[in-house]
Amino acid sequence: MTAALTFASGVHAPSPVLLAVFALGGLVALWCGASWAFDVRGITARRSERIRRKNADTWAAMGRLDAAPSVFGTPGYLRFLGVLMAFAGLVLLIASYALWHLN
Repeated sequence: MTAALTFASGVHAPSPVLLAVFALGGLVALWCGASWAFDVRGITARRSERIRRKNADTWAAMGRLDAAPSVFGTPGYLRFLGVLMAFAGLVLLIASYALWHLN
């Protein structure tokens, strides 16, 4: 796999573009995940309310009185997704660090 990621000049080191993509992706995932997990500036609460309102509008358009409660729109579930996203960001950062040091 790493043979496909080498430079055309024959240098057997990971591409700086690949390292940058992993590092930037890891930083973005870590930042977004931490924002969701710790509910920075009410991001999770607002998103949860938006999901609940959208479900209620969808059910009202079908003639039903109220939307059924869904676990996927609760703040706890969104915080759990934030934790998973932050963990994925850490994995990407560790992978980019390992690729950088392993040459």
